Amino acid sequence: MRTIRWGIIGCGQVTEMKSGPAFQKVPGSTLTAVMRRDAEKAADYARRHNVPRWYDNATALIEDPEVDAVYIATPPHVHMHYTLEAAKAGKPVYCEKPLGFHYEQSRTMVEYCKERQVPLYVAYYRRALPKFTLVKKLLSDGTIGTVRSVSVVASQSLKPGYIYGSDWKVDPKIAGGGLFHDVACHTLDLLDWLFGPIVEARGFAGRQERYYEADDIVSGSWVFDSGVHGSGIWTFQGWGDYDSVEIIGSLGTLSFSVMDLFAPLTVRTEGEERTIGVPDPPEHVAQPLIAEVVQALLGNGVCSSTGESGVRTDWVMSRLAI
Repeated sequence: MRTIRWGIIGCGQVTEMKSGPAFQKVPGSTLTAVMRRDAEKAADYARRHNVPRWYDNATALIEDPEVDAVYIATPPHVHMHYTLEAAKAGKPVYCEKPLGFHYEQSRTMVEYCKERQVPLYVAYYRRALPKFTLVKKLLSDGTIGTVRSVSVVASQSLKPGYIYGSDWKVDPKIAGGGLFHDVACHTLDLLDWLFGPIVEARGFAGRQERYYEADDIVSGSWVFDSGVHGSGIWTFQGWGDYDSVEIIGSLGTLSFSVMDLFAPLTVRTEGEERTIGVPDPPEHVAQPLIAEVVQALLGNGVCSSTGESGVRTDWVMSRLAI
């Protein structure tokens, strides 16, 4: 077994705890270099995280002969550029979600990597967390019988950083959309993992307020290839921060939160309601998925979150947020 030496492009806040340190803790993996356009911040990150080298130029990191694979942790508007550059250099890519700036870019990224036989993975880390592997097991064990439908309800209150577009997540020119693309993609990807591909989707999107340019409400419905039906509504100018997924089966229901990694599951069957506690997430929530990526690159396993699955989620979002 050899060690996968990683380079990070965009060592911002998302990498501080969620993902960055995991590359140094997963067996068969090490973090060799980081890049940020602000040289002072790149150097500070490298110093604090004990990373040997830092760059303020992404091309230099990609061309570093001691970097085997690249983690792209930038905002979505440059995901495709850096993915294609890394793939051209023959280096596997682990890309933050959503995969592309929009669906067509995502498809280009997947096709480009496939043509060059370069692995492409997407950072939908919930696929590997114990809470959601438990959900998958309960469903496969027939706890609520045959699944018939799934419904999603989610709300976020207005945050000061979102007012008048002061946060890039609500700037369509950087995010490709708004908070729907940043948040709902986690739920839609998880549903793809639980029930298989969505083959039909229709939706509505709008701006109920005018604080920023992106949509602040999205609703829609969809059908999985398995025949399961789904519906969802996401509002980002609502009261409180919460989300709920309810799966209806022939023998009961299973409910859970996607965003709250500590919240328990609720199972309702004939004459019974029970709450099921879930394991706490790891200190670095992306670590289990990064471990899958590393083992896949070493030829010892497969990763559940690939470019192919990521582009399916981007297609669904493109159909819902029309």
